[in-house]
Amino acid sequence: MDTAKDVVACILDVLAGHGVKYVVCSPGSRNAPLLIAARSRKNLHKFIVVDERAAGFMALGIASVTQQPVALICTSGTALLNYAPAIAEAYYQGLPLIAVTADRPKEWIDQDDSQTLRQFEAMGNYVKGSYDVSDREKNDSGLWYVNRIANDAMLTALRPKRGPVHINLRLSPPLNALADSPSDSRFASRIIREISSEEIPDKTIIKALARQLIRKKILVTVGFHLPDATLNKALLKLRRHPNVVIMAETISNTHLPVEDYAVDSVLSSLRKGEHPHAMHPDIAISVGGALVSRMLKEYLRGCAGEGLEHWSVGANHTTVDPFQSLSMRIDADPGRFLSVLSAEMAHQKHLVEKNPDLSDTEEMEAWQNAADFGDYFSKLKMEAIKRITDYTDSREWSELVAFKIIFEKLPADYNLYLSNGTSIRYTQLLPYSLPHASYCNRGVSGIEGSTSTAAGGALTYNNRSLLITGDMSFSHDLGGLTIASRYDAPLDIIVMNNCGGGIFRFIDSTSSLPGREEYFCADPEVDIKAIAESFGFEYHRADSAESLRKVLTLFYSSAKKTPQRRLLEVRVPAEESAVILKQLLK
Repeated sequence: MDTAKDVVACILDVLAGHGVKYVVCSPGSRNAPLLIAARSRKNLHKFIVVDERAAGFMALGIASVTQQPVALICTSGTALLNYAPAIAEAYYQGLPLIAVTADRPKEWIDQDDSQTLRQFEAMGNYVKGSYDVSDREKNDSGLWYVNRIANDAMLTALRPKRGPVHINLRLSPPLNALADSPSDSRFASRIIREISSEEIPDKTIIKALARQLIRKKILVTVGFHLPDATLNKALLKLRRHPNVVIMAETISNTHLPVEDYAVDSVLSSLRKGEHPHAMHPDIAISVGGALVSRMLKEYLRGCAGEGLEHWSVGANHTTVDPFQSLSMRIDADPGRFLSVLSAEMAHQKHLVEKNPDLSDTEEMEAWQNAADFGDYFSKLKMEAIKRITDYTDSREWSELVAFKIIFEKLPADYNLYLSNGTSIRYTQLLPYSLPHASYCNRGVSGIEGSTSTAAGGALTYNNRSLLITGDMSFSHDLGGLTIASRYDAPLDIIVMNNCGGGIFRFIDSTSSLPGREEYFCADPEVDIKAIAESFGFEYHRADSAESLRKVLTLFYSSAKKTPQRRLLEVRVPAEESAVILKQLLK
């Protein structure tokens, strides 16, 4: 019989999956679910040691000889403090001890309840990582979280320089509940592997990865990234493989064919029409930071239940699993890694094509399905671009039309800065050639600082920079105008004035709420012309497609001829723009 607590079973299975073979257990009541789970797992060798101090040093001895991770299990209260001498020794010896400590629910800490103290981070100075989880994480999302935390703890312990970690598990009654078998959730025992940067030069590893990929349907996502010529070349090589689809975002700072950036347009087409499940990717390879596209994240999370694997490429400070399907962390420079991987894939395909075993029916079918995947998405991308172009061309004056006109005329040598909200989202929709580089503060996606960031960047770029912002973001960061004025930044600004936070008229969570305009959109009602001129910006205004085209001709063409900073206010209809955007993406 196993413990009925899925969270506990999940943690023990992840520890075993990462190579834990020995567990030193100390008796107690709060840790009863952990002891039950350890007892039921025949793949774990258990030792029962009453004194936690001695247990810790016993585990240290096992780890030093086996060079493998060793788990410790104790109850709540001062029990874990007795681990401290052995944990400190393991920290400085570089030995991976995994301390799993039972704790009381958070609400009972410091409430004069029996055997409670502040256990989380109690050994913070002598462990590589401290983790706090609860058995109240009961649904699929909760198990995904606990699984991710347990994987992250093990990867941290085993990553050079190796060392101890502490998983503090808050357990609530009943503690003695039993079950015939653990949860069948796909997150219960998922193991996330890691390939370190030291392993990447190993040709055997690259060869094994390439062999795995050549018969699979591959979707590569590229989130925000600094300009990187090596990555750009690698992606261009990778997209030549017929089983590879690339979805890149504007602020990825890659220069790929324009259809690779029509992310939301393609996915809205997928959502509208019938598409075969065979066209779901087998493996998603992610590069760069957080994705702007909610559609892309939801699409891949939907594929996770069908066995999607996710390989995350690049350095991360923690286990990042946005698609809920992470199977491998690859700690390598993305450009160099993908370049070598693409070349090896080409080589492995050549070897397979020369092999007569390819005539096997199953083999041929897998090969053809993978090739069809790329072809399907190529057609879908072109159809989506035509649809978005036709749709935009047929609209009356709106924010969508205004952005299309702005992007059509955008000079290739500009650095483009985008505020959060609708500005960054329109760039995900409209097909256009990217400028020299594109930036947006998408690390945490706050409204603040867009103008100041653009001013700082403009001062260090040897050409012109352009900020496209909204009236709300603009009024939020007037300090950026001070910077641009004081230091004479070669920065032009386009303010899309839609009377407040236009995104709140569009997103489902706020678009139909009472008090939307007052409490969410919050029209700043600022005099943009007066502000612009007070900071030394030459002011322009457009309120129609015709006037916008006219002013942009002057705006862009004269940029190199004058050091004068310019600001263009574009007045767009608020409600109509939100309706058009909803219709386009629904």
